[in-house]
Amino acid sequence: MMTPGYIPETHTPPRQVRIGDDWYEFQAALELMGGGSVGGGSERAENLRDYIAWMLRKPGATTPKRAPVEMLEEIKKRGAELKREADKKAKARTRKKA
Repeated sequence: MMTPGYIPETHTPPRQVRIGDDWYEFQAALELMGGGSVGGGSERAENLRDYIAWMLRKPGATTPKRAPVEMLEEIKKRGAELKREADKKAKARTRKKA
């Protein structure tokens, strides 16, 4: 059985990963480092795939990009903003269903 929404020619099946609030800082770090959309997917997904390939020592894999230490305060601030935005959207969706 195929996963709903799976497009075999262009996408891999979605995998659920529970990361918690670090996800917002991860997104902020990539955003502040100039990341954006990559090949129809997100920079987050691309970075995670790079990390997995590097961890598994796949041929041609390179060390994933990492934010400079000087950006940490800005990353935390932007991550908190992203979390507030996500929480606000979640509350709005909940109100619409009620």
